Amino acid sequence: MNLILIPLMTAILGWLVAWLFVKLIFSNWNGGLTNMIESIKVENFITAESSLNQFDLVLPFIDAQLEDFFKNKLGEKMPMIAMFVGDKTVAQLKAVFIEELKVLFPNLIQQFAANAKHDFAKNLQLKWKPILEPALLKATRKYRIGAFAIGLVWGILILMLSHLL
Repeated sequence: MNLILIPLMTAILGWLVAWLFVKLIFSNWNGGLTNMIESIKVENFITAESSLNQFDLVLPFIDAQLEDFFKNKLGEKMPMIAMFVGDKTVAQLKAVFIEELKVLFPNLIQQFAANAKHDFAKNLQLKWKPILEPALLKATRKYRIGAFAIGLVWGILILMLSHLL
């Protein structure tokens, strides 16, 4: 009975340590993952240069939306102003708006990312833990089984070494 108990205990201990590691990630002890997320500096990931590259990628969409606004929606919302806005004025207005957006975009994206990071950290326990924790437990299942197997082997080794001494 005692011969089976030692390897089984070390195997369960190995599995438990791996399982507790996943659980500790989402615990609120000492701030946990929430503090780690809050300490991430968004500026390290989203630079002005990368923001401008992204802006260039969405520029055709912005251009089309501005075109639609100046030609269609402006006339619906402000008919008096729409009478004075022709194709040449629309092109000039679009150019001015796009130039201003190009200046604002890097700061806008950094602010958006910082707010999203803060919102994610704030809602981690309520909103994201029920989604992420089961996914992480499923993803680490093989590692927990490996920890169980290593614990079992370790227990068998301890048992064999204790009988040799």
